[in-house]
This record gives sequence, structure tokens and C-alpha cells, in this order.
Amino acid sequence: MKELKWMLIPLLITMMVTTAFVHPDKREVTIKAGEQTLVVESRKHTVEEVLAEANIQISSQKQVSPALEEKTTNGMTIKVKDVFPVTLEVDGEKHRIYTAEPHVKALLDQVEVVLEKDDRIHPAPMNRLKPEMEIRITRVNTEPDNDVEEVPYQTITKYTADLEPGETRVVQEGSPGRQILQKTLVYHDGTLSGFTVDERHVLEEAQDKIIEKGKENVLITDSGELLHYKKVYTMEATAYDAGYHSTGKHPGHPQYGITRSGTRVRPGVVAVDPNVIPLGTKLYVESVNGGSNYGISSAEDTGGAIKGKRIDLYYESRSEALRFGRQPVKVYVLE
Repeated sequence: MKELKWMLIPLLITMMVTTAFVHPDKREVTIKAGEQTLVVESRKHTVEEVLAEANIQISSQKQVSPALEEKTTNGMTIKVKDVFPVTLEVDGEKHRIYTAEPHVKALLDQVEVVLEKDDRIHPAPMNRLKPEMEIRITRVNTEPDNDVEEVPYQTITKYTADLEPGETRVVQEGSPGRQILQKTLVYHDGTLSGFTVDERHVLEEAQDKIIEKGKENVLITDSGELLHYKKVYTMEATAYDAGYHSTGKHPGHPQYGITRSGTRVRPGVVAVDPNVIPLGTKLYVESVNGGSNYGISSAEDTGGAIKGKRIDLYYESRSEALRFGRQPVKVYVLE
């Protein structure tokens, strides 16, 4: 019996091998073609053969995955999609490509185009592809660069009353400076498109050119301050204080010491005719006969006798007001 058993084993193996070649196993394959999904059982060995058996027409207007020459396996899914044309511009060349990919990134994967981190792509990678869409990739490269640059000097004009109007005088000659610029040069598709400045190192400071210039309507105060004015009047000036003889009001009156503008009187406040000098105007009052200048003042008050080119100067005491009396002054309307 043992001898018979060992004699049957080679015979069984031979039958199994023969059956395998004569009756190859069927494989279940899913085919997705457009809106159609087919599940077929096939003994065909390649994707192309399975599609032909299922009467699925293949042309240059179709995209098949896996590839036609791929071997079929049980449970495989074959996708057949209609392709459409797009244009891809990259590395100085334009390529017309037929694809069925859903978005730009998938197209780049299809044609094995690699994007570097600084490269630019338009439209963006996740934009959906459309027929006749144009996709452009701009290669962006950078390189460091150092450059010595001249720093221009500034010209500063100072106005002075020491010169005649329009006359100029150079007080300090200007000279340019120098600096090192540490830059990053930016290239688009190999062409220089711009740069960024990373650091500046000053080698030599620029020296400004300073010019003094005489200007009309400039005056210098007793303290040396330079003032610009737009108009000047010669006026008759008087003086007043807050008391009854000047204002008709005694201390305790609700309007005692209050100006027409609603402010409180103080040194530097003057009364004017608003038809000549508007209230709120800044002034400079200069003596004509060689007396002391009243100086910078503010037109905040009015007076019954102050009409036309007359001005009333406030002093804190009646004695000061009487001592001033009546005299001609120049009233500068300041800018």
C-alpha cells in the first residue's frame, strides 16, 4: 500500500500543473469608464486585453490607469478617462499636454515636474484643470551680492534776516557718504528681476550742505527767535488793564478780566478791530520810536475805541498802562 501511495503523488502533481495551464484562474476586475462602472471576470493577462474583451475603445483621447501593459490582478480597478488639452510653460518651453487629471498639482505629478520651494506657479497647485488652461511655472533663484553705494547728501536751507531777500550764502559744503549693501539678487527663469537689501554698513557718513538764504517777511525777536510774517501794519497803540477805568468792570463782576474771545486777560493779549485783524491771530508788536517791544501777542479782545488801524495792549497794572501811553507800533501778522 505504501508503494502505491508514493506512486500516485507524482501523478497528482502532474494533473494539477496541467489543469493550471489549461484552465487559468479568472480575475475579477472593475472598469470605470466615464459614468460607467463594469465588474468583469477575465482570464486576460494585461489591462489592454481586459479592456478589449469588455469592448472599451482606447484612443489618444483616453487616459488609462494602470498602464495598458500592466498585468491584471484579482480585485484590480481600471480607470478610463477622457483627456483634454492644457498648456504648460516651464523652463523656457511650452508643452501641450493631454490630461484627465483633476487639478494642477496632479498634472505636475503626471509629467514629473518638480517645484522648488521658491518657484512660482499660476494658477495655484490645487486649482481645477480646465480645457485649454495655461499653466506657467516661474523658476526663482537667489544669490547673495555685496555692493558699495554712494549716499547722496541733503541740501538744507535756513532762512535768515542777516541777508537781503533772495541772497544766499553757503555755510557748509555737502559731501556724499558711502555704504556697503548686503543684497540678495532674485532671478526669474534665469533673468535678474530685482533684489532685496538685507543689511547696510555705513563706511562714511554723508555731510549735509547748509545754505542760508535771505527771505522777505522775516523778523528777529529780542530773544533772537526768527519769525515769519505775512503782513505788517503801522498802527497807533494804546494800553489797558483789567480795571474799571479801562473796562468799566470791578473785581467781582462775572465778566471781569474776560476777553471778547472768552479767555482771561494776561500779558500778550491785545485788543484789535476784527475787521482788520481777526480774533485769534498771532502777532508780533514792535516799537517804532525805540522803546521796548511788546513782542509776541494774541488778538483775543476788542474795545469800543479800537477801530481801524488801532491796537490796545494789555498790561497787568494801571500804572504800566499809563506809562505806555499812546505811541506808534509795527504790528506783524505771523504765519
